Amino acid sequence: MQTKDEVLCFVKWQDKILLINRNKYPFMGMWNAVGGHVEEGETPSDAAIRELYEEANIKVSNVELISVFTWNYDDSVGYAYLAELDTLDEAKYPIKFSEGIVDIKEIDWIISDKNYGVVPDLKIFIKDIKNNLKNNYHLVYKDDKLVDVILRR
Repeated sequence: MQTKDEVLCFVKWQDKILLINRNKYPFMGMWNAVGGHVEEGETPSDAAIRELYEEANIKVSNVELISVFTWNYDDSVGYAYLAELDTLDEAKYPIKFSEGIVDIKEIDWIISDKNYGVVPDLKIFIKDIKNNLKNNYHLVYKDDKLVDVILRR
């Protein structure tokens, strides 16, 4: 099975993060980070910048790598990037795109234990963003459910 590396792209503005409520599998109907596959000849950071533009119409020139992660179900590598914005026109959200609905959500709402509508591993990355941490992980899924998170050094 050929795998492609993937990127997650977090846009932070004040105490909020830009998310997408996905129209497609995996995690259809759940809030997730904007992201996608790294294309041939593209660096992961270039992919993150491209995905932000394609899926959320956000133009950034620089992103910061905050995590490298793997899963138990394939051999691809995931890269989580952060772009912090000084300004954002919050009034234009939510916006509907082909990939889903993009909206800006408060960090505490996203990471709440009572919020079941967010992709589970997303909460891990956003807690790290909130606490200004950079960690690498191996994520263990069973039947589309996150069952273990292994911190990698």
